[in-house]
Amino acid sequence: MPRRLDNSYACPVELTLDVVGGKWKPMILWLLRGQKRRFNDLQAAMPGIAHKVLTQQLRMLERDGIVTRTVTGEPRLRVDYALTDFGATLRPVLDGLASWAKRYHRRLGATIVPTP
Repeated sequence: MPRRLDNSYACPVELTLDVVGGKWKPMILWLLRGQKRRFNDLQAAMPGIAHKVLTQQLRMLERDGIVTRTVTGEPRLRVDYALTDFGATLRPVLDGLASWAKRYHRRLGATIVPTP
């Protein structure tokens, strides 16, 4: 489900970044890596993301088969997001990025604050 019209990429990293890259998608995937979450929980854990942008990013991840959206309950609807089995294959990649950041955050002048 890549976004390119011709489905051709110069390298595998380009394809990966096309699907999971950007400002917000990696954070969404990080938050969903261990559990399903509701929309408002995701938004609260990502200060600065607009409601519309989070909706768009989740829809793209859902379209690409990375995230699943489950609607339950009446009369009050509950919407949960979770990684699909395919999306869960990204966990080692996310863990690798996190490990790298933990090693080098001081060198980069960054502080790591755990997410809720």
